[in-house]
Parts: sequence; structure tokens; C-alpha cells
Amino acid sequence: MKHFLLTILVCAIFVFAQSGFSINSSGIHVPGARTLSPGDLFVMGGFEMASSSKPASLDGYLVDETGKRIKLDEDSPSNSVLGYVGYGILDFLEVGLNLNVHYDGNAGRTKLKGAGFGDIGLLVKAQLPSQSLRDIFNFAAAIEIFIPSGTNEKGLRPRHIWYIHKDNYSNPYSAADFAVAGTLYMSLNIHRNLRWNNYAGILRAFENKENTFIWGSGLNLFPYEWVSLVLEASGETKIRTSDVWNGFLNDQLRFSPGLKVRLPKFTTLSFNVDLGMDLFRKRKMHRGHPITVKNKGHEYSYSVPGSPPLAVSIKLSRTFDLSGKIDDFKKKIEACPKSGLSFKESKYRCAPDADKDGIADDLDLCPNTPSEVLIDEFGCPFDNDNDGVPDYKDKCPNTQKGYPTDEFGCIRDDDHDGIPNEFDKCPESKAGDDINEHGCIRDDDEDGVPNVLDSCPNTPSGLNVNKYGCFLDKDNDGVPDEWDKCPNSFEKEIVNMYGCPIDSDEDGVPDYRDQCENTPLKVAVDSIGCRLDFDKDGVFNEDDQCPDTPENAPVDSIGCSLDSDKDGVFDYLDNCPNTLEHTEVDANGCPIREKMNLDKIARRILFQKGSEKPLNSSYTALSDVVSIMRHNKKIAIEIQCSVKPGESKNAQQLSETRATFIHDFLTNKGIKEERLKATGYGTQLPTNTTSHSKLNPVGVRILPYNLKEE
Repeated sequence: MKHFLLTILVCAIFVFAQSGFSINSSGIHVPGARTLSPGDLFVMGGFEMASSSKPASLDGYLVDETGKRIKLDEDSPSNSVLGYVGYGILDFLEVGLNLNVHYDGNAGRTKLKGAGFGDIGLLVKAQLPSQSLRDIFNFAAAIEIFIPSGTNEKGLRPRHIWYIHKDNYSNPYSAADFAVAGTLYMSLNIHRNLRWNNYAGILRAFENKENTFIWGSGLNLFPYEWVSLVLEASGETKIRTSDVWNGFLNDQLRFSPGLKVRLPKFTTLSFNVDLGMDLFRKRKMHRGHPITVKNKGHEYSYSVPGSPPLAVSIKLSRTFDLSGKIDDFKKKIEACPKSGLSFKESKYRCAPDADKDGIADDLDLCPNTPSEVLIDEFGCPFDNDNDGVPDYKDKCPNTQKGYPTDEFGCIRDDDHDGIPNEFDKCPESKAGDDINEHGCIRDDDEDGVPNVLDSCPNTPSGLNVNKYGCFLDKDNDGVPDEWDKCPNSFEKEIVNMYGCPIDSDEDGVPDYRDQCENTPLKVAVDSIGCRLDFDKDGVFNEDDQCPDTPENAPVDSIGCSLDSDKDGVFDYLDNCPNTLEHTEVDANGCPIREKMNLDKIARRILFQKGSEKPLNSSYTALSDVVSIMRHNKKIAIEIQCSVKPGESKNAQQLSETRATFIHDFLTNKGIKEERLKATGYGTQLPTNTTSHSKLNPVGVRILPYNLKEE
């Protein structure tokens, strides 16, 4: 208690603020996550100087409340004296105080020039006490409180971005407002010679209700050597809903290279340079921050950059180990029994302890404990198994919690199965049996077969099982008999959860026999699950309006025989499938007048072997074609030619030449070209899929078609 009170006293004098110097192995602006050890007092002092060849104002002048411009000199000095004290209270917990003094000069003959105090900053920082990760990662969290104790009517350059409020009023040395920040720290010990420190937090100004994001990240090279190198980036930016990127670059952003030198007696000397964004770019008004400051009844308005282009600082720190003196005081306190009475160190008096167990009588709940017995903080003997029998009397010191015991701390267990008689529902079990909490042989799935004999230890409750603990399944389909709605399914048959064969398309044929998957619902199928087509015309029975069509006869979409040339003779009976419309035909579909039969006429068109010249007899057939075309103005024809195999080395070219000859003959006879098509097919004419009649595969074919359909 005295140790804690002493700690509070020290904290009242030196409480924290900026934690950037909380341990001498941390960075310069970016602190590490580790906290000071208990009893360590850390003191730091430093000097910081901002330098620029430009005036403090981006405008180059101040504007007072009357609109008058007051020119500023260049090289306005801006300096700060830094002071910090930190103290380790307990393991992984430290507190401290930060207080700075600032000075700004060359204020254009105004009274803004001069020195003043900055705000007092207080902080409590706690480190995550994880031993397993401590050598690699360190994590900490801090609460920082800033008290508006700084000077309000001096200075030109605001020291922090949160000193500039929404109404542009600013006090360069103070926020003039209470503020609190929550900060998280992480240090990564990448290697003995490389440490990476990071922090990020949110700062809230109470009266002005403004939020600021504070952050930093830095590398420390050779942190355990006499000289170490520090490379850091850090900044502060207002939390905005728009123009976030420009705010991040312009509010406060600095890059800080530096050196830390270890000196004897836990002393560290550090040097660093801060490089602001304006060092790398031109100063522009839109990147600045308009502010208004008050001094002696006057107001001055101007714009300032988010951070100075260049600043240098030097700091000296020392760590004092106070833990030795505190340990001496603790020993004096520990020499007395633990008591709730007051203790006066000067007279060194202890509270009475009748049983001399180290617990004073006023706190001792067991005042007659033997002196040699181990006790707890209340002066009572330990009872680790909480069975009501102190350890020094307990012959069974590991009794399970909640078990009733006898006066020696042991349970009453007649069958020696480890379960007290009071809880044992099976008092006849034997020692060594695998039993449950009720003293009965363990049967986890409650099927009546003990675990040691159960080959199926996870049988669902309520099922009948065999002597091996497995459910009954007569048809071996994997579904228990109690659940099986199809108890006679075949072995290895695929069944559903009810034991019935799966019929995915619900056509009445199980999947294992179904050769036509995904049959539409309510469609008749055969024994293998395929849709019925009795006449085998490719149209299923339910869609077939002509169910007796001969096999392989061409049919339409409703299963009725086709009559492509509309001569009244179905294609599968039509020996002349290309009859012209309105031509009288015989029972075989051929024109009664031969001169109207284009198939026969085409067969009479013959060419000399290997030549595109026709035989003389062919001209009569060609004239017949001309006659038909003249008497049937609404039809057109396609001339198809082929040659016999071996008749020409270039059968395709010869067939095209012959087709062109016939085309040209007809056009010369007055037949219009739009009524003619001419195509060569090499050695094989295409198959006529609309007819069963046999057509010449080689030679000349003339196919008529209706011009309107075209």
C-alpha cells in the first residue's frame, strides 16, 4: 500500500503527455510500445529550432482587425524548450508529464513576439503483458489528456494542428481547450539490429468538438549499439469528410532522420532533423491554414504552413533506478504481518498476530492456525480442492469439486469406481470400468451397448441395434429399418433418406436404371426411363399427331409426313421430290408429262468426258428447262453439278464450270439471273434430306423453289 501511495505521489508531480520519449531505446518522435520498468524515473530535456528563409506567414504579412497589413521580416525564429518526466508504476504501466516552453520572434513589431508555456500533457500508458510475443511484438495503449495551461497571446506558429479551430482562431502555444487522445502502439523487433515502431490515435478537443488523427512510423537501426540511426515519418491531420488526401499532405507531415548516442549511466543524447512537406515543394497559399490570433485587444489574420520546412533538435535524457529504495521500504512493510491498521515507519510498530502466521489479528479469519501451516491472504489454511478439509489434514488432496468427503477429505466409494456413493447410480460397477459421471459403464450413444463393445458409437437415439451397437438394416441400403419406407430395395441401389430408390426426374424409373435423365414431368416413358416414340419418327408420342408414320419417314414438328413439293405424295413415297407446284403427278409423285419432270430433264443434260461442253442431245433438255421457266414465272431454280470420280484432276472447278455453262445458257434464252443459282459440288452432290427417292449423286440436279419464299 505504501509503495502504491508513493507511486501516486510521484505521479502527481510528474504525470505524462507526449510519450515520444518514454524509454531511451524508443525512437525520437515515434515512441516504442514498451513501458518503463517499475521504479524507473525517466527525465528528458531538449531544444528545438525551426528554420526557414521565408516569413512565418505564407502571405508575408499580418492583417489586423482594421484591414491594415503589417509586413513580416524573413527568418522569423521559432524555438522550443522541451521537458518530459516519465515513471514506471507497475509492470507494463507508466505515467508521465510533458511541458514545453516556446519562443517566436520577428512578429512585425507586434506584441506577438515572445516566450510562453505550452499546454501540460498527461498520459497513462499500458503495455500488453504477453511473454510469448514480447521478443517479437510489443503492443500498448495510452490515454492522453491535454490541459489548456499554455500562454494564449504569444507566438506566430501553431505547434499542433489541433490548435487551429473551425473558426480559424488559434493560440500558437496552446489549444485553449481540454483535449483527450486514445493511442495504440506497436513495436516489431524484426532483428536485433532493426526495430520498427508505430503509433496511431484519435485526439478529441472537447469544447470545439474537433477530431484529429495522429500517427507515426519509424525504423531504429542498431537499437542496442552505442550509436543508432533513426528514420521516421509522423503527422497530424484533421478528420474530414472531403479532400482527405490534401488534408493529409498539408496539415502536418514530417520526415525525421536522426542519431541516438548511448552515454554512461543510462544517459542518451539524440540529434534529429525534421523535414516538412514545404521543403520539397513551393509554398502556396491554398496549401496553408488561415488563422486569427488575438493579442492585447487586437486580432491578426494570416496563413501558416502545416509544418515548418526544416527543424532541428537536440535532446538529453537520463533514467534513474529508484527500485532499490522502494524495495528497502517494501522489506520493512513485509516484516510486519498483513494488517488493516495504520503503519508508522518512524516508530516501526507492527499489528498483533496471535498465531504468528503473518496475518494480523484484525484481518485473520482463522486466528488459531498452526504456525507451520501454509495459509492464504485471510490467514486460513489452503484447501486447494475446496472440499472443506484443509490441505494439512487432507489425505485425498485432489478431490473433484462438489464431491462430498469424509473427515479426511476422501470420498466414500464402495465399488472403487471413483464416483461417490451419493452420486453412484450403478453401485455394482467394477474398478477399471470405463464409467460416466453417474458411475455407470459408459454408453455415449445410449443404445444399450457399452462403448468398449460398440462398433457404431454414434448410433442415433431410439433405433434398435444388434449386439455390436449398429442399427438394423435388412436391405443393406444404409437406412435404419425404423426409417426405411422401402425395406426391399436392392443392395448398392442409390436411395434417399427414407430408403427408397432415387428418381430425380420423377418418371417412375429409378436413377440407377434411368438412361434418359431429366425427363419432363408427367411424360410417359419406357422401362429405361426414356420417352415413348412408337413410330420412331423422332417425335415423342405426347407430341405426335400422326402416330403411325412409317419408320424413318421425314416428318414435321408434330410427327406428320412431309410433302415438300406439295404434290399430294408424301416425301417418303415421292420419287420426284422436286415437282413444280400445280403439276399433275402419278402415284409415285412424278409428273405425268415428262416435260414437267425437272429430275428426268436434268438427267438428260450430259457433258463430254472431262469437259464443260455438253453433248448435242443435252440442248433439247436445256430447252425444256427454258420452256418450264417461261411458263412458270413465279419459280426459280438451283442448278447443282458434279463430275464422276477420276474424270478431272480439279473436279470442283469442272463442276462449277458446268453449272455456270447451264446458268449462262438460260440467261441467254431470256431467263432473269435473279431466278437462277448455279453451284458446283465436285464429285458428290449433296444428299436430299427431305425425300426417300433415289437421286443421282453425280451429274446435274435442278431444284425449283418459290420466289415468294425466297
